[in-house]
Amino acid sequence: MSDVKNTVSKASSPRKGDAAGSVSPARARQFHQTEQRMKAQRSPSLANVELLAPSDDQIALISARFGLDVADVDEMIGLGLSAVRDQYEALRPVLVTSFNGEDDFKAIKIHLDRIVDALVRSAHGAANYYETRRQLAKDAKDKWANEHRDDDRMGIDGQDNYTGRLRRVAAEHAVKAYALYHIASGACTAYAEVMGEEWQPYQSRANNRTVSQEAAAALDEALGI
Repeated sequence: MSDVKNTVSKASSPRKGDAAGSVSPARARQFHQTEQRMKAQRSPSLANVELLAPSDDQIALISARFGLDVADVDEMIGLGLSAVRDQYEALRPVLVTSFNGEDDFKAIKIHLDRIVDALVRSAHGAANYYETRRQLAKDAKDKWANEHRDDDRMGIDGQDNYTGRLRRVAAEHAVKAYALYHIASGACTAYAEVMGEEWQPYQSRANNRTVSQEAAAALDEALGI
Protein backbone atom coordinates (compact mmCIF):
# COMPACT_ATOMS: atom_id res chain seq x y z
CA MET A 1 0.00 0.00 0.00
CA SER A 2 1.36 3.45 -0.91
CA ASP A 3 2.16 6.12 1.69
CA VAL A 4 -0.84 8.14 0.54
CA LYS A 5 -3.21 5.19 0.95
CA ASN A 6 -1.68 4.36 4.36
CA THR A 7 -2.23 7.93 5.49
CA VAL A 8 -5.82 7.97 4.27
CA SER A 9 -6.51 4.59 5.84
CA LYS A 10 -5.11 5.66 9.21
CA ALA A 11 -6.94 8.97 9.12
CA SER A 12 -10.27 7.32 8.33
CA SER A 13 -9.97 4.56 10.93
CA PRO A 14 -11.70 5.24 14.27
CA ARG A 15 -9.22 5.74 17.09
CA LYS A 16 -9.69 4.59 20.64
CA GLY A 17 -11.74 7.18 22.48
CA ASP A 18 -12.96 8.86 19.31
CA ALA A 19 -16.66 9.62 19.10
CA ALA A 20 -16.60 8.09 15.61
CA GLY A 21 -15.50 4.78 17.07
CA SER A 22 -18.50 4.62 19.37
CA VAL A 23 -21.23 5.64 16.94
CA SER A 24 -24.31 3.47 17.22
CA PRO A 25 -25.41 1.36 14.23
CA ALA A 26 -28.53 3.54 13.93
CA ARG A 27 -26.49 6.74 13.74
CA ALA A 28 -24.08 5.18 11.25
CA ARG A 29 -27.01 4.09 9.10
CA GLN A 30 -28.54 7.57 9.30
CA PHE A 31 -25.22 9.12 8.25
CA HIS A 32 -24.95 6.72 5.31
CA GLN A 33 -28.50 7.50 4.19
CA THR A 34 -27.84 11.24 4.40
CA GLU A 35 -24.61 10.85 2.43
CA GLN A 36 -26.42 8.88 -0.28
CA ARG A 37 -29.16 11.51 -0.49
CA MET A 38 -26.59 14.29 -0.85
CA LYS A 39 -24.91 12.41 -3.69
CA ALA A 40 -28.26 11.84 -5.34
CA GLN A 41 -29.10 15.55 -5.17
CA ARG A 42 -26.10 16.34 -7.36
CA SER A 43 -27.23 14.03 -10.17
CA PRO A 44 -30.46 12.19 -9.24
CA SER A 45 -31.61 9.15 -11.19
CA LEU A 46 -35.14 7.81 -11.49
CA ALA A 47 -34.15 5.07 -9.03
CA ASN A 48 -33.24 7.75 -6.47
CA VAL A 49 -36.70 9.27 -6.85
CA GLU A 50 -38.39 5.89 -6.49
CA LEU A 51 -36.61 5.27 -3.20
CA LEU A 52 -38.05 8.46 -1.70
CA ALA A 53 -41.48 8.73 -3.32
CA PRO A 54 -44.47 6.94 -1.76
CA SER A 55 -45.36 3.53 -3.19
CA ASP A 56 -48.71 2.65 -4.77
CA ASP A 57 -49.86 1.01 -1.53
CA GLN A 58 -48.81 3.98 0.58
CA ILE A 59 -50.50 6.51 -1.67
CA ALA A 60 -53.73 4.50 -1.63
CA LEU A 61 -53.76 4.61 2.18
CA ILE A 62 -52.83 8.29 2.26
CA SER A 63 -55.60 9.16 -0.21
CA ALA A 64 -58.22 7.22 1.74
CA ARG A 65 -57.26 8.32 5.24
CA PHE A 66 -56.47 11.95 4.56
CA GLY A 67 -59.16 12.47 1.93
CA LEU A 68 -56.70 13.68 -0.69
CA ASP A 69 -57.10 13.44 -4.45
CA VAL A 70 -54.34 11.54 -6.23
CA ALA A 71 -53.33 12.19 -9.83
CA ASP A 72 -54.20 9.50 -12.36
CA VAL A 73 -51.06 7.40 -12.89
CA ASP A 74 -51.68 6.70 -16.58
CA GLU A 75 -52.26 10.40 -17.24
CA MET A 76 -49.04 11.38 -15.44
CA ILE A 77 -47.01 8.78 -17.30
CA GLY A 78 -48.60 9.99 -20.52
CA LEU A 79 -47.45 13.54 -19.81
CA GLY A 80 -43.89 12.31 -19.43
CA LEU A 81 -44.10 10.18 -22.57
CA SER A 82 -45.44 13.10 -24.62
CA ALA A 83 -42.83 15.54 -23.29
CA VAL A 84 -40.09 13.45 -24.90
CA ARG A 85 -41.86 11.83 -27.87
CA ASP A 86 -43.39 15.07 -29.19
CA GLN A 87 -40.11 16.96 -29.03
CA TYR A 88 -38.24 14.10 -30.67
CA GLU A 89 -40.67 14.04 -33.61
CA ALA A 90 -40.75 17.83 -33.98
CA LEU A 91 -37.00 18.39 -33.63
CA ARG A 92 -35.62 15.34 -35.40
CA PRO A 93 -35.51 17.08 -38.82
CA VAL A 94 -33.69 20.05 -37.27
CA LEU A 95 -31.31 18.49 -34.74
CA VAL A 96 -30.40 15.25 -36.51
CA THR A 97 -27.83 15.92 -39.22
CA SER A 98 -26.34 13.60 -41.84
CA PHE A 99 -22.62 13.18 -42.39
CA ASN A 100 -21.17 10.78 -44.95
CA GLY A 101 -24.54 9.11 -45.26
CA GLU A 102 -24.95 8.53 -41.49
CA ASP A 103 -27.30 10.34 -39.13
CA ASP A 104 -25.76 12.19 -36.21
CA PHE A 105 -28.12 12.12 -33.21
CA LYS A 106 -25.77 13.89 -30.78
CA ALA A 107 -27.62 17.22 -30.73
CA ILE A 108 -31.06 15.74 -30.17
CA LYS A 109 -29.67 13.37 -27.55
CA ILE A 110 -28.18 16.27 -25.60
CA HIS A 111 -31.47 18.15 -25.79
CA LEU A 112 -33.57 15.19 -24.64
CA ASP A 113 -31.02 14.40 -21.91
CA ARG A 114 -31.68 17.87 -20.50
CA ILE A 115 -35.46 17.54 -20.80
CA VAL A 116 -35.51 14.26 -18.89
CA ASP A 117 -32.94 15.54 -16.39
CA ALA A 118 -35.20 18.50 -15.55
CA LEU A 119 -38.23 16.25 -14.98
CA VAL A 120 -36.24 13.79 -12.86
CA ARG A 121 -34.74 16.62 -10.78
CA SER A 122 -38.20 18.11 -10.22
CA ALA A 123 -39.53 14.74 -9.10
CA HIS A 124 -36.51 14.15 -6.87
CA GLY A 125 -36.91 17.54 -5.21
CA ALA A 126 -40.56 16.82 -4.45
CA ALA A 127 -39.83 13.30 -3.22
CA ASN A 128 -36.97 14.50 -1.03
CA TYR A 129 -39.18 17.20 0.49
CA TYR A 130 -41.92 14.65 1.15
CA GLU A 131 -39.46 12.33 2.88
CA THR A 132 -38.23 15.20 5.06
CA ARG A 133 -41.81 16.07 6.08
CA ARG A 134 -42.54 12.40 6.74
CA GLN A 135 -39.52 12.10 9.03
CA LEU A 136 -40.57 15.22 10.94
CA ALA A 137 -44.03 13.74 11.49
CA LYS A 138 -42.50 10.45 12.59
CA ASP A 139 -40.16 12.13 15.08
CA ALA A 140 -42.97 14.24 16.51
CA LYS A 141 -45.08 11.12 17.04
CA ASP A 142 -42.33 9.36 18.97
CA LYS A 143 -42.83 10.33 22.60
CA TRP A 144 -39.17 9.69 23.38
CA ALA A 145 -37.93 11.87 20.53
CA ASN A 146 -40.67 14.46 20.99
CA GLU A 147 -39.58 17.28 23.26
CA HIS A 148 -43.14 18.65 23.55
CA ARG A 149 -44.58 15.35 24.85
CA ASP A 150 -48.20 16.56 24.59
CA ASP A 151 -48.36 17.37 20.87
CA ASP A 152 -51.11 14.83 20.25
CA ARG A 153 -53.56 16.82 22.40
CA MET A 154 -56.16 18.89 20.59
CA GLY A 155 -55.45 22.61 20.57
CA ILE A 156 -57.55 24.88 22.77
CA ASP A 157 -59.10 26.41 19.65
CA GLY A 158 -60.24 23.01 18.42
CA GLN A 159 -57.78 23.03 15.52
CA ASP A 160 -55.31 20.33 14.54
CA ASN A 161 -52.54 19.61 17.01
CA TYR A 162 -48.85 19.94 16.20
CA THR A 163 -48.29 16.35 15.10
CA GLY A 164 -51.59 16.36 13.24
CA ARG A 165 -50.44 19.31 11.16
CA LEU A 166 -47.13 17.61 10.42
CA ARG A 167 -48.95 14.47 9.30
CA ARG A 168 -51.21 16.51 7.04
CA VAL A 169 -48.31 18.39 5.45
CA ALA A 170 -46.45 15.12 4.81
CA ALA A 171 -49.56 13.59 3.23
CA GLU A 172 -50.12 16.59 0.96
CA HIS A 173 -46.55 16.44 -0.29
CA ALA A 174 -46.81 12.69 -0.76
CA VAL A 175 -49.40 13.08 -3.52
CA LYS A 176 -47.26 15.75 -5.21
CA ALA A 177 -44.17 13.55 -5.15
CA TYR A 178 -46.19 10.59 -6.44
CA ALA A 179 -47.48 12.54 -9.45
CA LEU A 180 -44.10 13.99 -10.41
CA TYR A 181 -42.40 10.60 -10.07
CA HIS A 182 -44.73 9.10 -12.66
CA ILE A 183 -44.20 12.01 -15.06
CA ALA A 184 -40.44 11.46 -14.79
CA SER A 185 -40.97 7.72 -15.22
CA GLY A 186 -42.88 8.31 -18.45
CA ALA A 187 -40.15 10.60 -19.73
CA CYS A 188 -37.47 7.99 -19.04
CA THR A 189 -39.53 5.33 -20.83
CA ALA A 190 -39.97 7.54 -23.90
CA TYR A 191 -36.28 8.44 -23.93
CA ALA A 192 -35.36 4.75 -24.06
CA GLU A 193 -37.82 4.25 -26.93
CA VAL A 194 -36.57 7.06 -29.16
CA MET A 195 -32.86 6.94 -28.33
CA GLY A 196 -32.49 3.18 -28.01
CA GLU A 197 -30.74 3.40 -24.63
CA GLU A 198 -31.66 4.10 -21.02
CA TRP A 199 -31.44 7.67 -19.81
CA GLN A 200 -28.59 8.25 -17.37
CA PRO A 201 -28.04 11.31 -15.16
CA TYR A 202 -25.13 13.51 -16.16
CA GLN A 203 -21.95 12.81 -14.25
CA SER A 204 -19.28 15.49 -14.22
CA ARG A 205 -15.85 14.19 -15.13
CA ALA A 206 -14.49 15.96 -12.06
CA ASN A 207 -16.62 13.71 -9.85
CA ASN A 208 -15.23 10.56 -11.49
CA ARG A 209 -11.52 11.34 -11.21
CA THR A 210 -9.19 9.13 -9.21
CA VAL A 211 -7.17 10.41 -6.25
CA SER A 212 -4.06 10.71 -8.42
CA GLN A 213 -6.01 12.64 -11.07
CA GLU A 214 -7.37 14.99 -8.40
CA ALA A 215 -3.83 15.55 -7.10
CA ALA A 216 -2.53 16.27 -10.60
CA ALA A 217 -5.38 18.71 -11.23
CA ALA A 218 -4.53 20.56 -7.99
CA LEU A 219 -0.87 20.84 -9.03
CA ASP A 220 -1.86 22.08 -12.49
CA GLU A 221 -4.09 24.70 -10.91
CA ALA A 222 -1.23 25.88 -8.69
CA LEU A 223 1.02 26.25 -11.73
CA GLY A 224 -1.68 27.81 -13.87
CA ILE A 225 -1.35 25.17 -16.60
